[in-house]
Amino acid sequence: MIKVLIVDDNRTFVESLSNALGSGFKIEKAYSSKEAGKIFDAFRFDVVLLDIRLSEKEKDKKGLEILKKIKEQNPSLPILVMTAYSDVDIAVESLKLGAEDFLQKDKVDIGEYRLIISNLFKTGKLRKKLAGLESRLKQLDPWEIVGKGSKIEEVRRSIKLVAEDGETNVLVRGETGTGKELVAKAIHKEGVRKDNPYVIVALASLNKETISSDLFGHEKGAYTGAISRRIGFIEEANSGVLFLDEIGELDPEIQIKLLRVLEQNEFTRLGGNKPIKVDIQWVMATHRDLEELIKEGKFREDFYYRLKTFKIYLPPLRERKDDIPLLAQHFLRLFKEQGRTDVEKINDNTLKILMAYDWPGNVRELKQTIEYSLLKVKLGSDKTLLLEHLPQEITGKRTDFHKKEDIKLPVDISRKLAEEELTYIAEAIAKTKKKTEAWKILGYPNRFTIRRRVLSIFQKYPKLSHSFPKLHKLFAK
Repeated sequence: MIKVLIVDDNRTFVESLSNALGSGFKIEKAYSSKEAGKIFDAFRFDVVLLDIRLSEKEKDKKGLEILKKIKEQNPSLPILVMTAYSDVDIAVESLKLGAEDFLQKDKVDIGEYRLIISNLFKTGKLRKKLAGLESRLKQLDPWEIVGKGSKIEEVRRSIKLVAEDGETNVLVRGETGTGKELVAKAIHKEGVRKDNPYVIVALASLNKETISSDLFGHEKGAYTGAISRRIGFIEEANSGVLFLDEIGELDPEIQIKLLRVLEQNEFTRLGGNKPIKVDIQWVMATHRDLEELIKEGKFREDFYYRLKTFKIYLPPLRERKDDIPLLAQHFLRLFKEQGRTDVEKINDNTLKILMAYDWPGNVRELKQTIEYSLLKVKLGSDKTLLLEHLPQEITGKRTDFHKKEDIKLPVDISRKLAEEELTYIAEAIAKTKKKTEAWKILGYPNRFTIRRRVLSIFQKYPKLSHSFPKLHKLFAK
């Protein structure tokens, strides 16, 4: 039900409008500014329809006073200003005070008000959502690193120290999924270089044949296929922060080239002969045991000592289990603010199970687990995330994981999540009998999202098309 307040001294018009709106609308009526004030204070409304002139007097503009008062109390509430007169000055004044729109009553058919009010209602919902997001952003930890224990506080202090310095090179260490990239973002966001570039390079994903070009760039004609000059990541990051993720994956040959840049603050593009000066704060991260790699001859000792100027260690989630409820609630809020769930809370017993699990994939695995579980809630009527919504890998067994840093996950949570999503899409289509209607059950923003989601999942996990042949046939057209 859309709750509407109509403020107008013309009783005939108010009754006609109320009857025209019919079902789906809960109407409150006020015929004077005094009545409007009392009713507005007593009830919550989704939309207000407001006549500016509430008497026959030519100079009467009491509606503007009401408009101003409502906007002071509830800035996001959509207000439609109405008048029986064509008055440009009043229209401009009401819009300045925050009215959503202005219309002349005799120019609009009364049957059109249903659509007008419905659109205003949607505008109000979007505005509330935006206000909630803005409020949440203000409350978020400035670096989005959630936790309250001494280990995380030490991480925050270290970030603040190197961010304010802006020159120190930083080595971030920690297991996969602990949030090393968040540290790099925080150093940039909170540091003296925040208005300058921030460049992320996932070294493990770069092609070994082209990594030199990716990092250092090249001149036209530097090699076959180099048809134009290319700016590399290092040059892009000049004056800002460069984050090199998984530094332990680098070949010793590239380590030598990077060592030169670190020592001399200059480099040369491939095929070039002119040194290029750079001013960069380097942040490098790894989950590997670099000391062990040095012993094995896979990592240069001189490069290691150059990049470890300042170290930040991110503890695994199993060493800060008291933060698990905070993180779980944090991810729930994020997904809710994105409009992806209407779940209100996480059950206490569910939180206990989450705390009992050892999280080999760390914070990343916890986030994926919450995402998976919220998707599982969708087809039911629950507003609480319960034990039954968690993956079996979390509830079915407890595992003592090795202390070794490079731990393999016992399950591919991303694939499991994708498989679960396809299952719910298939069930929703079976219920509605139409793929164009299933999005409403699943809570997607529109019907096109289902197609995009299905095709992207099949592209990422081709083998799932064999598990869901009907979906593959339905969306492959």
